[in-house]
Amino acid sequence: MGMLEFPITAGKLAAYLNAPILGDPEALIERVGSVQNSNQRGLCYLADKKAQHFLSSLVQGSVVLTKKDWVREELPITYVLVNEPKSVFAQIAKSFEPKSQWMGISDKAVIHPEAEVSSLAHVAPFAVICEGAKVGSHAVIYPHAYVGPGVQIGERCEVHSQVVLVANVTLGDRVRVLAGSVLGSDGFGLIEGNLGHQEIPQVGTVIIENDVRIGAKCTIDRGTLGETRIGSGSKLDDQVHVGHNCIVGKNVILCAQVGLAGSSVIEDGVVLAGQVGVGDHIRIGKGARVGGQTGVTQDLPGNETYFSTPAVPLKQALRSHVLVKNLSELVGRVRALEKKINGNADGK
Repeated sequence: MGMLEFPITAGKLAAYLNAPILGDPEALIERVGSVQNSNQRGLCYLADKKAQHFLSSLVQGSVVLTKKDWVREELPITYVLVNEPKSVFAQIAKSFEPKSQWMGISDKAVIHPEAEVSSLAHVAPFAVICEGAKVGSHAVIYPHAYVGPGVQIGERCEVHSQVVLVANVTLGDRVRVLAGSVLGSDGFGLIEGNLGHQEIPQVGTVIIENDVRIGAKCTIDRGTLGETRIGSGSKLDDQVHVGHNCIVGKNVILCAQVGLAGSSVIEDGVVLAGQVGVGDHIRIGKGARVGGQTGVTQDLPGNETYFSTPAVPLKQALRSHVLVKNLSELVGRVRALEKKINGNADGK
């Protein structure tokens, strides 16, 4: 789906989507919003029947992306009917994302003579691109970003302000690295000896495959000897830490403040909720889901939902939580029984 130009009428949007329309085809769309607070000339979506009651609060002139079964025809609003309202809305909303101001290559950027920067790339003032680095076509390097020696940046990447790509990091195509993230810093490897803690040299690299999103203030350490890898299509929220030599599969979601210790393996399609901690050399199987603040201390098979610390299947965790909740009552009952038994014994 290409970019749309706004304002646009509901009729033209429906034609663009090849979708049926109910209501006023001349209804004008100037902005996007949520079904809870969209207003006149606004586009929103309804992707859950449970939220259908919010339609009553929409004003005349609102346009809603939704399924035919969820339409309320008595309301003075316009519907564009699609099978996947949320997905379609997400594609349309891209037209409203802030556009980069930086066009071309600024003469205030610091670019080493032996760096290779595509003539179609955009490099903002005060960005630094070091020796041997390569920047692909239509990539955008924001102000104060640091692209270290030997870093490879693919096509249509975004490297935002205060990002540091330390050295020999590889970004595939269409990778987004948001503000303040650091890729390729030293892994945390130590040897204990008579002289105290000695750091192990970290001479590996970081490889980020295509279509990865790395949120703000993330840290991804380079491998000790080999590589730390993030698979294609994976999305990292803000403040995620990935230790040295971790392998993160394809289409993985790591929510805010997830921490992966060194050499852990996260297989394809895994979702780790906020503040999940994963121990070193742990493997989490394909399609697993792990609830927030769970501590993973042993390998977890795939296609299962886990919770608690240490991580156990969700049903088991919920049963344990019920028992813990009732523990004080059970203790009281046991003490009462002990007192009764001891009293009977004294009576004999």
